[in-house]
Amino acid sequence: MRKSLLFSIAGAGMLALIAPVLAQNAYPEKGRTITTIVPSTAGGGTDTAARLMAPLLEKELGVPVEIVNKPGASMQIGLSFVAAAKPDGYTLIWSVLPTSASIYLDPERNSSTFKRESLIPIGLYYGAPFAIVVKGDSQYKTLKDLVDAAKANPGKLKVGTSGFMATGHFAALAFESGADVKTATVNFQGGGPQLNALLGGHIDATTQSMGELMSHKKAGTIRVLAMMSEQRDEHMPDVPTTAEAGFPKIEPIGSDIGLSAPAGTPPEIIQRLTEALKKGTEDQALKARMAELGNTLEYKDSRQYVEFWNQVDKRYKPLVEAARKQAK
Repeated sequence: MRKSLLFSIAGAGMLALIAPVLAQNAYPEKGRTITTIVPSTAGGGTDTAARLMAPLLEKELGVPVEIVNKPGASMQIGLSFVAAAKPDGYTLIWSVLPTSASIYLDPERNSSTFKRESLIPIGLYYGAPFAIVVKGDSQYKTLKDLVDAAKANPGKLKVGTSGFMATGHFAALAFESGADVKTATVNFQGGGPQLNALLGGHIDATTQSMGELMSHKKAGTIRVLAMMSEQRDEHMPDVPTTAEAGFPKIEPIGSDIGLSAPAGTPPEIIQRLTEALKKGTEDQALKARMAELGNTLEYKDSRQYVEFWNQVDKRYKPLVEAARKQAK
């Protein structure tokens, strides 16, 4: 009897130890939905790319993957929502660098509910180079035309961005600094509203990611004056870089988008999601569509994504300080 009781106790203890492992191995549970947050408006570059990836993640994970837009406060609303979510692998976020990093790098927003340690990077998905853009029928034919107009009318030229301290805002600051001009920065809540304002003639120019521009360039509704990159973009070889356009001091700027989970998510779940994202980026139809949008797939696993994120923090801290000074 005593021996039987000891075995029962030992067996119960063993089950208690392996139960969490078994639960994680069962991830994701059939019938559950994984919600991925896009922290910007529908119709922007991040939203479009997330919706392209969602069915591929569904195929790999065997459960529905839902996209929910939570824009506002330069992505802080969406990021804070996920930071507070249960770390069980069912609430994730498409994290956009450097915008996500700007929140905790800004000393005036460091009391936010989102911190660097609030998220675990799952994997990097793609990169989107930025460009300086005007309306298709704009009087500005070249980047020099735009710079000359800005110099002739300091603080008058309206340049739109996707949000305060979003990547586009840093691109606008890089344009001002590198071209030695002063513009009127207009911050929107996402790339969609920003582009609509340009097309409607409400602003003079934008600094915007290529993922939001390709179809409009082909239709002639916008004119891309220059790429904010070190080399010409393979998807838009006719567009010069800012250096080629005569302004080598304009710093290259781009967005890098990946998937992240709330801190505390078990490593087994992170690994499962990392593998699913990697598989998704290998899909040939996705590669073709992302190329059409002007995006570059650049998968990195969780560890590599962490290292990449750390480098972004170092590079953008001075630009965050410049953005804050501009706002005062």
